[in-house]
Amino acid sequence: MKKKGSQKKRKGSRHLETLKKANPKKVDEHCVSVMRGTEREREREKRCSSFLSSPLVSGSFLFVFLVVFYSLRLHFVVGYFSFVYRKIAEMGLVEVLLKHPEELPALVKLKIAAMQASRAIPADPDLAFCYGILTRVSRSFSIVIQQLGPELRDAVCVFYVVLRGLDTVEDDMSIPIEVKVPILKDFHKTIYDPSWHFSCGVKDYKELMENFRFVSNAFLGLNKGYQDVIAEMTQRMGAGMAKFIESEVETVEDYDEYCHYVAGIVGIGLSRLFHSSGLEALAPDSLSNSMGLFLQKINIVRDYLEDINEIPAPRMFWPREIWGQYAARLEDFKQEENSEKAVQCLNAMVTNGLSHATDCLQYLSAVNDPSNLRFCAIPQIMAIASYAMCYNNIEVFRGVVKIRRGLTAKVFETRSMSDVYEGFYKFSSILASKIDNKDPSAAATQKYIDNIQAACEPYIFQKEKFSGFEYFMFLIIFLLLGVMVFLLWREW
Repeated sequence: MKKKGSQKKRKGSRHLETLKKANPKKVDEHCVSVMRGTEREREREKRCSSFLSSPLVSGSFLFVFLVVFYSLRLHFVVGYFSFVYRKIAEMGLVEVLLKHPEELPALVKLKIAAMQASRAIPADPDLAFCYGILTRVSRSFSIVIQQLGPELRDAVCVFYVVLRGLDTVEDDMSIPIEVKVPILKDFHKTIYDPSWHFSCGVKDYKELMENFRFVSNAFLGLNKGYQDVIAEMTQRMGAGMAKFIESEVETVEDYDEYCHYVAGIVGIGLSRLFHSSGLEALAPDSLSNSMGLFLQKINIVRDYLEDINEIPAPRMFWPREIWGQYAARLEDFKQEENSEKAVQCLNAMVTNGLSHATDCLQYLSAVNDPSNLRFCAIPQIMAIASYAMCYNNIEVFRGVVKIRRGLTAKVFETRSMSDVYEGFYKFSSILASKIDNKDPSAAATQKYIDNIQAACEPYIFQKEKFSGFEYFMFLIIFLLLGVMVFLLWREW
């Protein structure tokens, strides 16, 4: 089959030959016109080529290209820094960068540890619920518990969540006493019954209580030695809570007894779980009890304002034997005109808690396993830091007193007993610098501080530390390296 193009060419050539025979002059003029048109096109192409190849035009195009290229690059750099700043702000690093740059590495490590803890959920659905709820009701404890070995970690997690359930029942002021007391006394039996649940508490605590079957199943999956310890401690704590539901904390002896039931028993239970695991010798109950009291007493002191404002009715655990020396009513300390007496009472409460510090050091010094030491030591160092922050601080009666996040992150870097001694010495020194000799309990406070520091001094080693400026320079170099890596990645 013939192609249409070839047919058109032949028709055109035959047409041209016909015209040439009829009028040769006209055909010659047509050919000259076509040739001139072709020459004009070539001349136009030549001028365009010479224009584009001229240095001025080439330089202009290069300039525009560089402007666009570096504008885009600047856009990515700005985007990178904006992203970094947002992440820094989310992690609470802005204040650290400006005031305490030396705490930045520890804070980043703590953030990573928190993310790892939230993802370290076992495959077992019952244990998964326990770890998940633990992360939501106590983020710091969920990080600390990761220091333990797998078997002991599961037992401690279940123990903690069981006691959280018991504590939720005690704290819910909407439950009538005639309903609450029997539940507290029999709570150690309910943990053996996966069908048991009870709606109380709010938010995450309510979810815990309504899905308590997961906790019971996880408990029943533990080694019997662990089960026996958890059940016994739950029974003792529930009975103690029930006792103080129906009575007030009047004397220092009552105060110590209440703290024993809600916290000292936790210390004793943990010591027995450690012993059941075969990792530790059984610690004396007196030292284990002090570990709990040292933590609980500073929580009671620090939470004054939250507890006194509780609705429908406040439950206060400051002993009248102490606060009655400074005011007619405990709520009077909220009034600004009572600030001086409020601080004096606060200092007396802090001093009472400091009496357990040397027992804590003795307990920690006997812990053999490094992971168990970290688990036990971090909360205790946080506690003495809180004692130092609260002492002589009127803000306890005005708002919330918290340790800054960077300092908390530094405490979480505790690795050894020498770190423990250093932490106790450091924070006890901060507290000592705040002692007012005119304060009624100043002599007793100083005595406990002296005892703490005497226990620590033989074991403190001076460590070479980076200055704030060196950390700042490290940060600048780190950010510049990050920018370089980011730009190289964009190029690739």
